[in-house]
Order: sequence, then C-alpha cells, then structure tokens
Amino acid sequence: MIKLLDRYIINQFVSKFIGSMIAFLTIFIIVDVIDHLDKFIDTDITRNEIFKYYFHTLPWYISIGMPMALLLSTVFSLGLLQKRNELTAIKASGISLKRVTISLILIGFLSIVFSFYFENLVVAPSMHKRAEIELEYFQSARSKRAVKSREIYRQVEKNKILYIKRFNFKTNTAHNISLQTFENNNILSRLDAPTMSWDESTEKWRLPVSRVRTDLADDNRKFQLFESDSLLTLDFTPVDLTAQSVKPEEMNYWELDAFVDRLNINGIKDPRWVVNLHFKPAFAFSSFIMILFGLSLSVQRPRSSMAVGLGVSIFVIFLYYGAIKFGQSMGYKGMIEPWLSVWLGNFVFLLIGGYMFMKTKS
Repeated sequence: MIKLLDRYIINQFVSKFIGSMIAFLTIFIIVDVIDHLDKFIDTDITRNEIFKYYFHTLPWYISIGMPMALLLSTVFSLGLLQKRNELTAIKASGISLKRVTISLILIGFLSIVFSFYFENLVVAPSMHKRAEIELEYFQSARSKRAVKSREIYRQVEKNKILYIKRFNFKTNTAHNISLQTFENNNILSRLDAPTMSWDESTEKWRLPVSRVRTDLADDNRKFQLFESDSLLTLDFTPVDLTAQSVKPEEMNYWELDAFVDRLNINGIKDPRWVVNLHFKPAFAFSSFIMILFGLSLSVQRPRSSMAVGLGVSIFVIFLYYGAIKFGQSMGYKGMIEPWLSVWLGNFVFLLIGGYMFMKTKS
C-alpha cells in the first residue's frame, strides 16, 4: 500500500511539475522575445538563427525555472490531496504526514544532482553558443543594450597594439590576430596570423603561420610570409584574455575551478570568479530547499486555499532569489567570503524550512 501511495504522490507531483515548467518557460520566452524584438528588427538575423538563439537559451531558462516549478508543484500536489480529503484518509489509515512526504524529499535530493550536472554539462555550453550568436548579430545593433563585443584590443607596448577577433579559453587559442606598430599615428608594420596558441613550455605565444608587412608608411612596402612555427613574446597570458573575454556562466564547474587555480597561481585576486564557482553547487542545492519549503507551507496551512498557497510560494521564490543575488553581489565586492556569499541564503532558508517541517503535526 505504501509503495502504491508513493507512486500516486509522485505521479501527482510530476504532472504538476511539467505544467509549472511549461508555464514558466512560456513566460520567459515571451518576455525575452519582447525584450529582444528591436535587436531582431535592427539586425539581419535569420529566423533559423533566432530559433538557434532560443534553442541555446532554453536550458538556462530550465535551470532558473526548475526551483520555482519544484516549489509550486509541491504546494499544488499536497494542496489537491488535502482539498480532495485524501490526506485525511491517508492519516486515518495509520500513515503519518511526514511519511507521505518521503518520496518528495527523495526527489529533492535527486534534483540537486540533476540540477548540478544539467547546469554544467548542458547550460554552460549552451550559454557559450548563445554568446557567439549575440556576438555575430547583436554587437553591431544600434541599441544602447547591444551585447558587449568579444573582440580584444591590447596595447602590448608603447607603440604596439594587438587585435584579437576571438579567444577560445578551452584551447588557449586566439583567432584572427593583428599586431600593429605605430609611429606618429602612422602604421609602420603589421603582423597578421589566423591563430595564436599558448605554449606552456616556453610561456610564449606560438604562431603556426604569420604574415608580416613592413614599411607601410612609405611607398617601398615589404611583405613576408612565415609558414613555420614562430614564438611571440607578449605581456599577457591566457588567464588575462579569459578574464577579459569570457563570462563565468559560460564555463562549467570544472573549467571554472581550473581557471580560479590559474588566477591564484598568477597572483590575481578577483572574487567574481570564485563567487561564481561556489554559486554553481549552491544554486543546485536550491532545488531541495524549494521542495522542503513547499512541504512546510503545505502541511503548516493544510486548510488554506490554492490561491493562498500560490501567493505564499511566489513570495518565497522572490525572497529566496533576492537573498542569493544580494549575497552574490556582496561576494563580488569582497565584503564577505565568496563561498559564504552564495551559501548564506541556502543556510537561512534551509534552517527555516527544516524548522517548519519538523514542527508539523504528523
């Protein structure tokens, strides 16, 4: 009987969860389309690229909507059981209310694992691909909200400027580079190369193929093509380019962890990267907290209407997201430890939800 009851509760929960996720995803997409409508009109992006853009955005929406959907589906599932007097019949048969919730608590623990790996194996790569679409189509849009370009300009010497079209932090490779030497606003020489990769052994940049043009300010110009490897000494490393061109949410947990280690080795103290590293497992834990809060709200107010449960759930959602974002901003500013900035909200809500749940009469 208990196994049958668990299956029944899980079926109720899953159906409500799917409905809640569809509702949240629909709202997210509609709002985003309205927000990006001017960019779609101002650029020459095709319908196929728009579809790809939202295809790569969808995992991120699933990630941020999952805790909210888990909370609502928990409240709705137990609320309907109470409304149909099924909880009364269950307790009359000798099964405690806390025993009824075990299957949902187990789902909460499983959702932590799913959320963490989904975020790092699906969301992070999708965000990187979405950023490439934004770079290609939106950076030239005549809008104040245009996406920041990934193109990199660095002054490597007093009279030398390096231009990089795109940098791949996974392979430590810069694409379409141009090193230009100036004097009195005139270009004296220019080195162009399709790729430039970091050589760990020499700690220099390797150019497989490069073209050099000199005496550009005069009529007697020279051109040389080098098709063998050559090394280029510059005053920056892949760490500097990654920090300049890649957002933390485009890296998965393991890439971000390795990058933070490289920052520490190079003596660079930037709390933004460490905060985002700890944020990934902290946010995955929010799925369990939302289910625990949903159970606490449902069993604390068993006679409340569904509208009241919905209103309280939305209030808890906004309060929780506000708490973790506030802690994240405090961590960015270095006011509190990076790990504590993103875990503090979880600890507070976990204690409140656990206390409410334990005080429930079974």
